[in-house]
Amino acid sequence: MLHTRVCDLLGIQHPLIQAGMASYATPELVAAVSNAGGLGVLGSVDWSVDELAARVAAIRRLTSLPFGVNLVLATPHADTLAWLLDARVPIISTSWGDPTAAVAAAHAVGTRVLHQVETPAEAARVAVTGVDVIIAQGSDGGGHIGRVGTLALVPAVVDAAGGVPVVAAGGIADGRGLAAVMLLGAEGAMLGTRFLATPEAGIAGSWKAAIVAAESDAAWQSDVPDLVWGTRWPGATVRALANDLLRRWQGHEGELAQQLPAVQAAIGAAEAREAAEGFFLYAGQSAGLVRDITPAGELVRRIMVEAERVLGRG
Repeated sequence: MLHTRVCDLLGIQHPLIQAGMASYATPELVAAVSNAGGLGVLGSVDWSVDELAARVAAIRRLTSLPFGVNLVLATPHADTLAWLLDARVPIISTSWGDPTAAVAAAHAVGTRVLHQVETPAEAARVAVTGVDVIIAQGSDGGGHIGRVGTLALVPAVVDAAGGVPVVAAGGIADGRGLAAVMLLGAEGAMLGTRFLATPEAGIAGSWKAAIVAAESDAAWQSDVPDLVWGTRWPGATVRALANDLLRRWQGHEGELAQQLPAVQAAIGAAEAREAAEGFFLYAGQSAGLVRDITPAGELVRRIMVEAERVLGRG
């Protein structure tokens, strides 16, 4: 079985992590990944502290194994961080900001910290904070991403990380991808898009179907979603599947800025109807490798078996 320092640090069996993905990672998804030997991660960016507490309690009813919660540092997060530490959540996964204060506070109560970076320079800065694991997220990924592709980013981050274990993210959907990034020096992989195409993921069925049907070139890099919702995270852009909504406004951002209330209302109505052409379908280029809806636990096992076979053959 593949075993790396990441497994020992996080108390998991497999070097495979499920991304937090805003509100789309349900307690059921998180627990299923952790129960299968990986690390399930719950997003926190869309939840109040009370809502987050209810979801963490649900995870703890479903698994006794380690899990994590994602914390976006570019958003107001002081109350959330304080609650996570008080609740002794075992692992915090931070992103889009300086993790120095969060690392110190977490380590004081025995909580491990993963931090996501998008450049080697950021990895070098983060390495000296004492962070336990660095996540190198390439622009192949879905949702909020940087601007350097995974294949170029991962070895550069490994070189810059000063010995801190690195996990690769972006464009990985199967055991071949896990094996590939391990050969680049990563000690594990974080997957988002692939875990959206599971029964446990908290997204519309039409969104899951769009991922299964998509080819890799359908995952566009765009600033349109952030313009619609007023998101300002340093260095971030977004990747989502091209649909009627994204095609309508890509390249017409000036006009979009004049019509934001109407566009936001239309998106809300489309989400209520699960009309996939009318809301943003966040997904990475690995969508082109996703061809079925697979239970999360089965998916973890499938990826690990394939990765071991590929690395053994190599």
